[in-house]
Amino acid sequence: MNDTIILKRIKEGSREALGLLWQACSTNVLNLAFKMLKDRDQAEDILMDVFVQVPTDIQKFRGDCALGTWLYRLTVNACLMKLRADRRHSELEEKNLDVIVETALGEGANETFPDCDTELLELGLAQLPAETRSMLWLKDAEGLDVKDLADIYRMPDGTIKARLSRARHLVKTFITEKLNHA
Repeated sequence: MNDTIILKRIKEGSREALGLLWQACSTNVLNLAFKMLKDRDQAEDILMDVFVQVPTDIQKFRGDCALGTWLYRLTVNACLMKLRADRRHSELEEKNLDVIVETALGEGANETFPDCDTELLELGLAQLPAETRSMLWLKDAEGLDVKDLADIYRMPDGTIKARLSRARHLVKTFITEKLNHA
């Protein structure tokens, strides 16, 4: 069943269609929430919150982006509200360190920064606001393009590009300083 049919059926109140959306997207929603919150229990709570919210919020969905992108937007918003409510910032755990190091620090970074381990990268990423960390994660590790990020964060493409560039620069500067002072 394609997104258009699932969307129409969920708007009509179909639990089966909601179940199909769950099967297709729940893992991605959970992974994104976990990357932002760094806590499995809280990520599972966000997953549930997002899918409880879907039948109501889908009525406002205009279809100007993909259904998966819309779910990412709901997830990011729910996570940011959670982080603000808790007044805490979490670190981003990295499954694909090489991809993030290479993208954040530039081509050849794994050779240039051979001593950059997960802990050092996480410390660098922890310097970024949660929203920017999630943006960097979605772009570099999940492979989303700038247009998808612009839809998720409701920002112009140029703003997304600028934030990603600035985030990479900050992480690179942080890691370079730490490695030079080690």
